[in-house]
Amino acid sequence: MSRLSRRRPDPALLRARYRTLFFLLVTALALALGERAAVAPAVAGVLYGVYSMRVAGRRPEDLAHTFVVLDWACLGIALALSGGSGSWLLVAVPFLAFGQLAGAPRADWPFLVGPSLLLLVILAIADPTMGGTRIGAAAKLIVLVAGGCVAATRVRRRPVAERRRRQAHVPKVDPGTGLSTMACLPGFLEVSTATALDEHRPLSVVYLRLEHYEDSRNFLGEQRSEELVRGVARRAERRVGADGRAFRVRPDAIVMVLPGVSLSEARETAAVVAHDVAGGLIAGRRQTVATGVSSFPTVRSIEDLLTAAQDEAQPAALSTEVAGTVIPLAAAQ
Repeated sequence: MSRLSRRRPDPALLRARYRTLFFLLVTALALALGERAAVAPAVAGVLYGVYSMRVAGRRPEDLAHTFVVLDWACLGIALALSGGSGSWLLVAVPFLAFGQLAGAPRADWPFLVGPSLLLLVILAIADPTMGGTRIGAAAKLIVLVAGGCVAATRVRRRPVAERRRRQAHVPKVDPGTGLSTMACLPGFLEVSTATALDEHRPLSVVYLRLEHYEDSRNFLGEQRSEELVRGVARRAERRVGADGRAFRVRPDAIVMVLPGVSLSEARETAAVVAHDVAGGLIAGRRQTVATGVSSFPTVRSIEDLLTAAQDEAQPAALSTEVAGTVIPLAAAQ
């Protein structure tokens, strides 16, 4: 088995880390330029940036938009205290816009860049004339924010293209079981979670791990071990329902996606499948499965939804260091 790859951090956590570094650099820049009045809001940004990392590490959705508003407000105050629209700290504006958008889903971009209007509001309050050229100052700020947005767009373009090229060579159907492969799972989950959110319904994931699969493979050979997986796959397919779907995500693992099914109902389904598998011989052998379950929206992140179910299905000895392959959620984009 391969060692677990490092999971990609949530966009809110990435923003929190960037925020802290950004305001550290703004603090250094203000000191270097002799703008000591701007140091206080910059230091405040560093402090709540550290706090935002703690929050994002536990619950990424909490206060995410609030921190973004604070980012633009702190930078606006620093600009107002250091000369307004004529301050050299304006060079920080496109970098903040870039940090807010890079790595974030496109649907969130208006909420991340919209609060940049606070820059104009704060500068107008501090200096109603905005240096005597209000239109020019506003245009300058808009251009700087737009520059950061364009940079974030271009940074995202190449990874997406590379992922699409890689996906073109990934099989979509597992030849051993006829189930969809891991390449199809992120896209299905993306659509299913969006539907669950719109319809205010739960969505559950069941992770089935064939126990002692490597031993069976070594003893029986590849063909007979595939018969074991096929038998488990058939039993899983019978329980996914009309809207659900089963995927083979690893040689020894199958994921069931169950739209409209609550966490408790999913646990019952997992127990039924485990009982069906253990209740009879498959390929002449007695097979058992370990199960793990998670549910949306209790778990908000798709990646965490899958990881939570996978971790629950692991042996106790591997609870802190799981052997396996992380599901590549980037494939859904």
